[in-house]
Amino acid sequence: MKFLSFFHLALVIVFAALNGIMLYLFMLQLPYGLDPFLFSLASWDKLSPQIVYVAAICALIAVAGAVLVQRLPELWKNRLLYARSQFPHPASDAFLTTRKQPFESRDLQAKFPMVKDSGFSRRVQTEVWLDAYQRHNGKAVVLNTRIHWDMLRDIYILSLYFLGFFLVGWIINMGVPFQIVGVYLFLYGTQTLFLLFTARRTGFRVVDNVLALELGMEEDSSKPLGRGRK
Repeated sequence: MKFLSFFHLALVIVFAALNGIMLYLFMLQLPYGLDPFLFSLASWDKLSPQIVYVAAICALIAVAGAVLVQRLPELWKNRLLYARSQFPHPASDAFLTTRKQPFESRDLQAKFPMVKDSGFSRRVQTEVWLDAYQRHNGKAVVLNTRIHWDMLRDIYILSLYFLGFFLVGWIINMGVPFQIVGVYLFLYGTQTLFLLFTARRTGFRVVDNVLALELGMEEDSSKPLGRGRK
């Protein structure tokens, strides 16, 4: 577990550093790539003091982002990931959903009649799932997907954080040709959307794996439980 925690932290730091470098290049109105980055370092004296200010600000943003994502409460991470202010946990609609699950909803509702009796209250659904999670959080299939979800969710929060600073930088640098802006917009936008959908899907997998174990399905850490997902 210590290794996984270290790997998680290292992943956050590397992702923050790479996005900080991207922001640094954009604020200097340079194209994206290794060559422009090396050029900026080689031309450090010529571009001073502007390059010093830009580098310092971007480094500060990257460090602040890495710290913020570690300190941000899980509730707020789920709010940002699932775009819900109330009951943002993915388990809040696990007992009555239209998405594909590895079990029949009627079996799940029969196992937990209190959910149906509550009128499928999001609060009750979340509480019932959290109780089930406490019983199975040590199982490999749950532990693996939970670790994966935590990593993806943190990286998504960071991508959203840097996307915001990029948009602010774009407003500041309105004179930058769109040929340059378009590349950065594609990179920041694509990574944010990819991580959004991947982290959401992994969160649902965590929820479904716990419920599948509650229904007596066999554990297999190499693949999702049950009949699979589409």
